[in-house]
Amino acid sequence: MEQNIIASVLALRRELHALAELSGSEKRTKAYIMDYLQKNTSLRIEDCAQWFCAVHEEAGAAETVAFRADMDALPLGGGAAHLCGHDGHSAILAGLGLYLEKKTLGRNVVLIFQHAEENGEGGKLCCRALERHGVSRVYAFHNIPGWKEGAVLLRHGTFACASRGMIVRFTGAPSHAAYPESGRNPGFAAARLIAALPQLTDKSHYGGLTMATLIGAEIGEKAFGSAAGNGEIWLTLRAWHEGDLRKMISAVEERAKSEAERDGVEVEASFIDVFPATENNEEVLGRLADICRGMGLECEEVPEPFRWSEDFGYYGAFAAAVMVGIGDGPDWPQLHTEKYVFNDKIIPAALDLFSALAKFG
Repeated sequence: MEQNIIASVLALRRELHALAELSGSEKRTKAYIMDYLQKNTSLRIEDCAQWFCAVHEEAGAAETVAFRADMDALPLGGGAAHLCGHDGHSAILAGLGLYLEKKTLGRNVVLIFQHAEENGEGGKLCCRALERHGVSRVYAFHNIPGWKEGAVLLRHGTFACASRGMIVRFTGAPSHAAYPESGRNPGFAAARLIAALPQLTDKSHYGGLTMATLIGAEIGEKAFGSAAGNGEIWLTLRAWHEGDLRKMISAVEERAKSEAERDGVEVEASFIDVFPATENNEEVLGRLADICRGMGLECEEVPEPFRWSEDFGYYGAFAAAVMVGIGDGPDWPQLHTEKYVFNDKIIPAALDLFSALAKFG
């Protein structure tokens, strides 16, 4: 990759880092990247409100491929900070836009700059761009600490877990604390459900990893004259496979209903932060691996899916989709921690990967 492009991407990444915005609020970030591309490329910009596409078009192109990057940041101290590297992802995708300038590839290329990845809301909207543009293949990468710096991380099948935030709400009837028998306290049903989580996620029931992480709970109020009349449990459920996730959700719902009926309280469940599993297309992944090795990019096989979730999983419903990782280094700070910052040393490898896929992928 040309050094001038690498230098421009590095500068852009640092600018985006300072503009960090929460999911759904990426107004300045979006505007900055759009302005950058309008000043430095002839790509056609499609403004889609919270997100946008930048399109490289060629007359008579045989096909259209797409690349996606996320723009949002994470909450930190009442503000926002890029603790997951989306500033790097977006800067590198913009760098691909620089590379495409005046190139003839025999294909159209759509660059999707997506909002709201962290809560799963962006992917299920932005993936519609694939259908609109007739995209046959779509690519993305995520930087990943703990792996060799600059290595392309390949995962067959599931790349990242399916997950859902689950809110289980129990409703009983409060009473005077001196006469608890006069009410219907939901706290005991909630406690029994929490205690049952290890059993409900036992690996013997499923085809792969399943997890139910207790995020928190709230029962009653801090009013010592009244027994609790309602309560909530907050869980994050995740699994390697969509079928296992659905099975686990049913198991939790059935157990919650059973425990509620035992104490004569009501129960209902709702869901938030819904992420489908990110599944890699086997044929396209094989082609990507051949391209990487042909270019001399080091590749490593990932033995099992990453436990975290990525809303890139939505894109696979509209085109053959592949996500890879690029290693940040074995000792790089973990994602979503205060010490994390994007590793700028992986920018050349990511640009080489994206430019090769634009030409041959």
